[in-house]
Amino acid sequence: MVALAPIGFGLSRGIMLSELFAAALAANSVPPPPPSIVTVAPGQAAERQILTFNPGPALCKTAGAEIPIAVLVAPNPVALGRAQVREPVTVSFDIDADGRAFNIRSDALRNIRTDARDIVPSLRASRFAAGAQRLECQITYTPVFQNRDEAPLELLGRLGASPRTRLDKEDWDRISPGDCREGKRPAPLVRGYPDWRRLERSEGARKWTYVTFDIDVDGQPVNVATALSSGDPALDAEGREATAKGRFAGGEHTGCANVWWTGPETVPAPPAPPVSEYDGNPACEIDDRWARPPRLTYPESYRQRAVEGWAVLRFDVAPWGEIGAIEVLAAQPSDEIGNAAMAVLRNAQFKPQQGGLSGCVDRVMFRIRAEEREAADSVGGAEAG
Repeated sequence: MVALAPIGFGLSRGIMLSELFAAALAANSVPPPPPSIVTVAPGQAAERQILTFNPGPALCKTAGAEIPIAVLVAPNPVALGRAQVREPVTVSFDIDADGRAFNIRSDALRNIRTDARDIVPSLRASRFAAGAQRLECQITYTPVFQNRDEAPLELLGRLGASPRTRLDKEDWDRISPGDCREGKRPAPLVRGYPDWRRLERSEGARKWTYVTFDIDVDGQPVNVATALSSGDPALDAEGREATAKGRFAGGEHTGCANVWWTGPETVPAPPAPPVSEYDGNPACEIDDRWARPPRLTYPESYRQRAVEGWAVLRFDVAPWGEIGAIEVLAAQPSDEIGNAAMAVLRNAQFKPQQGGLSGCVDRVMFRIRAEEREAADSVGGAEAG
């Protein structure tokens, strides 16, 4: 699990930045495929559904051809309580010379439910072919719905290793059939854990492994095996070794399972312009200014992927301290970070200022502290089924 630092909030100065991106891609665009539609008849019990978003090709106006994805970090699957219909989501962005998406924006995501909120952070964590900077790119993500009771086991594995998601008994029975979840569950007497220090994390994505096992008459795990995995042999081996170290009370059982995961490695924000490039009102540079300090809240979908960002805001302050007329001058890696920074500032309040203030400029930094990142190297997660 990655530990995330509070947002840094500091005053900076300079001129207003021009717009960081051009109009949406027109040339080379491809009509998105039709959405996957699931219908439920009136009065019929809704099936359990898993929603995934499948990315189409990345097309860039300046490249004139599809840009290969070197490392794809797919959006997390979403468990739905009933069938739903979602339209395709088109995301616009630029690609830097290192192959990382920035200037990410999507009109379709502004009023959408949380189902699709992982699209932009997962795109930032992905990597395209490195080379020259490419501008005015687009990807369309198509929603796909699958019956949870018939979905591929690999998809169930991804779902169970996603943040804030737990598998239920039916899911575990598909992954590891047996009697381990029938009646009274085996009571753990000794628990083993992977040595997280031996493992490398992946930028913006969890690594995970499901280990299945039986329990013999002495309470010792036997037939320990890797059932599902994100593909890291080192984590697979650590998961099996940790499982084998466990001891249980309650007699013999079959079809038990553990899932282990590592937290994501930090995805750094694009470089922030120097403070000198922002033209702020010097009168706003007050040491003791906060009647209600900013509540420094990290956007949840970015926190889960350890994606860093920053935003530069211009605003006015009323004589009684209320902050208004907030304007995003620049935000990276996405416009969502700008919106999150506005919310941070909107909930704060200056101490009363005679005559008020105008043209103040502040920069909100969404960063992970180095010491907390190092501490997270020895932290992972586990769930038993």
